[in-house]
Amino acid sequence: MTDSTILLEDVQKMKDKGEIAQAYIGLKETNRLLESQLQSQKRSHENEAEALRGEIQSLKEENNRQQQLLAQNLQLPPEARIEASLQHEITRLTNENLDLMEQLEKQDKTVRKLKKQLKVFAKKIGELEVGQMENISPGQIIDEPIRPVNIPRKEKDFQGMLEYKREDEQKLVKNLILELKPRGVAVNLIPGLPAYILFMCVRHADYLNDDQKVRSLLTSTINSIKKVLKKRGDDFETVSFWLSNTCRFLHCLKQYSGEEGFMKHNTSRQNEHCLTNFDLAEYRQVLSDLAIQIYQQLVRVLENILQPMIVSGMLEHETIQGVSGVKPTGLRKRTSSIADEGTYTLDSILRQLNSFHSVMCQHGMDPELIKQVVKQMFYIVGAITLNNLLLRKDMCSWSKGMQIRYNVSQLEEWLRDKNLMNSGAKETLEPLIQAAQLLQVKKKTDDDAEAICSMCNALTTAQIVKVLNLYTPVNEFEERVSVSFIRTIQVRLRDRKDSPQLLMDAKHIFPVTFPFNPSSLALETIQIPASLGLGFIARV
Repeated sequence: MTDSTILLEDVQKMKDKGEIAQAYIGLKETNRLLESQLQSQKRSHENEAEALRGEIQSLKEENNRQQQLLAQNLQLPPEARIEASLQHEITRLTNENLDLMEQLEKQDKTVRKLKKQLKVFAKKIGELEVGQMENISPGQIIDEPIRPVNIPRKEKDFQGMLEYKREDEQKLVKNLILELKPRGVAVNLIPGLPAYILFMCVRHADYLNDDQKVRSLLTSTINSIKKVLKKRGDDFETVSFWLSNTCRFLHCLKQYSGEEGFMKHNTSRQNEHCLTNFDLAEYRQVLSDLAIQIYQQLVRVLENILQPMIVSGMLEHETIQGVSGVKPTGLRKRTSSIADEGTYTLDSILRQLNSFHSVMCQHGMDPELIKQVVKQMFYIVGAITLNNLLLRKDMCSWSKGMQIRYNVSQLEEWLRDKNLMNSGAKETLEPLIQAAQLLQVKKKTDDDAEAICSMCNALTTAQIVKVLNLYTPVNEFEERVSVSFIRTIQVRLRDRKDSPQLLMDAKHIFPVTFPFNPSSLALETIQIPASLGLGFIARV
């Protein structure tokens, strides 16, 4: 065998040994991986087995507890058995509820922690980008060729927030509240726009987690509204405008509070706009109290406007011509300080009611709140009319009863036209309606007395007796109400428990409520008109 042949055989043997070694190493790696997988699966199975054992143990304990309860329940009477079952179920649900609350708290903590980390990382990234730009020399920037690219215009996706600088807060409340003219805003812009703008500013301060900015803006807003109402508090449009906007602001704070009861009416997009850092429940209460004050001021304003019209329009003016042509026997024509052409009529009252209603609708006042205002207006009309009827003998006659009933029917027709029959306003006129009926019914026999007592349940005994005493026949053929008939009425009503007061309290104000009224308006679609002078705030 030659040397070259031996050399070739040696090389071949070395190659074979190398392949065997590689194969061995490969097998070892494979075995190691398989062993690792087996160990991992073993640990996983052990964990699962442990969890299952724990679950089995808890189920055994629950089973034992249920058996004990069952044994105890079988020894109890049926009623006690039901009570024990309910008690057990309440305990179980309470424990579950506590567990869920604990989980929720943990999740909230995690969310807050992640938000903080996110802000920190965002800040670091910003600093790194600035640092990298500073490290690049101007020469590098100039020398690098710039590849032309096509940049598509992206529509701005607004988040329904408004950003303003802290030093611009006074300018904001000045332009949006103190110097705002309600008439121009109400006619040309969406109802409640100032409230939406203020809330969107609050949202941005909440987004920044700036409690000082939130507190300062809300305090300035409330104080500015009070200043406006102190300065122009006798103007119905101004008071109505700020009542509507205060209520809308209150509804926004509820709708976007994050509370489940208020969120259920929202779209998914609206729920994304909920406040994330602050609970403004205390400010909601302050705004609610402010809205009550504004409502009471609105009632006083409309009362001052209506009061001069009521007696003339409801009692003195002859709506049905000719019915009161004959004056009651023994009475002279009542003189008036106002010339006939200057007196108010029922139409004057109806026109004023139309004006009030139109203004409130333009301001976007809540429908339920409009109903309460209308109810209060009708109460004022009814109370003042009845009080004057009880104090004027020349008004207590059969013909005047017919005039009053006709006028009341016109007010009811107005309610029907405005779809306000369910506002409770008609019911406030019931005492006046019954007084008008009392002037028209027969007043002689015991049967008449019984009918009057059952009919006049909204009038007090003092009011019924007063009307009967004041009643004056239209002519000589009609008799006055006899003293014996009035005494019969008094005897029949002596057990009735009512107020001894003769006159109604015309200043009484019904308690007001502000039912939650969420808005379907998407905050991100709201535009800020240039006419408001708010160029220093930016949509976000």
